[in-house]
Amino acid sequence: MVASDTWIVGLGEARSALARDDVSITELAWEAVAPALVDAGVGLGEVEGAVTASQDFWDGRTISSMSVNEVVGGTLGSEAKVAADGVLGLGYALARIEDRDQRLNLVLAHAKESQGDAHTIELAAFDPYFERQLGPDESVLAAFEAQLLYARGVFGAGDAARVVAAARARSRVLEAVSVDQVLGSALTASPLRVLDRAPLMDCASALVVCDGDRARGLGRDRVRLVAGASVTGAYWSQREVLADGGGAAAAAADALAVAGWGFSELDVVEINASYAYQHLLVGAALGLGEGEALVARFEGDEDGGVSVNASGGWLAGSAGSVAGLHAVVGVCERLAGRGGRALVHATTGLAGQSHHVVLLEVAG
Repeated sequence: MVASDTWIVGLGEARSALARDDVSITELAWEAVAPALVDAGVGLGEVEGAVTASQDFWDGRTISSMSVNEVVGGTLGSEAKVAADGVLGLGYALARIEDRDQRLNLVLAHAKESQGDAHTIELAAFDPYFERQLGPDESVLAAFEAQLLYARGVFGAGDAARVVAAARARSRVLEAVSVDQVLGSALTASPLRVLDRAPLMDCASALVVCDGDRARGLGRDRVRLVAGASVTGAYWSQREVLADGGGAAAAAADALAVAGWGFSELDVVEINASYAYQHLLVGAALGLGEGEALVARFEGDEDGGVSVNASGGWLAGSAGSVAGLHAVVGVCERLAGRGGRALVHATTGLAGQSHHVVLLEVAG
């Protein structure tokens, strides 16, 4: 197995908030890109290619990357967009660097969820002839999945509430909430409540990624981007089992096989999904435990072992397309100076249709 020689050398994030009415999408993106370039010690003109992550419907325009093309160096240059989480974009950049097509890439994920109507946007993901007439949205479908998970008797609404409380306690942008507050928040679609879902946010995260020669020349070979993998399942109504985290497990297994690592060699795992119950579903699929043992991992009460969601993840204040890349930034900062290996997971699509994974390593 040939080790990756791709490195994350620059980190940048915009100021996250429930609403950033003071900036446009382009300005929000630049807030993340500018410090990432400074951190890497490179100029925008040196970027050979960019990979961006965003969603047309949330941006309210066709080809959402048009809002950020200039600030990532895409004018008359190479810019590609993924309509998915930025973790998939980071895997795309890894492929570019490893096949030596490009040596220095910029990866950006942005979302300005405050400017759209969530129900209208999410309705567009359903069949236009039959399903849309019923007026569903992501919360309705998530409720179906949560019902199936809770019916197995291993997890319940109280467990999901503890995951939310643990995440919010670690948040830099959202107020802490108690388990009782989560369970007492307004019902959206039974058994889900308002606080079971991550709130809509405006945010952006950016990374500068390059090959080993460039990283060593910059003196910034901070974090090795070891491997990436993505698994996309069938559309929700076509799956044999809706409440299934198998896609996450498969993506993790693919990435670990490329790295030549075992799951037990990981020091940090970050799971990113928009609903608390999905964290339990994915965590169990990854082999992190069941029932009380898994919930305790999210709360940080486990006795040793892998650290799970120390950043709080998506529930602590991020957005679709951005959550995974935001977690990568947090992992890079957390492992700097002490070393370790990490897995960052993120989801895209209704009921976790797609799962994306990257593996990171920091030499101690």
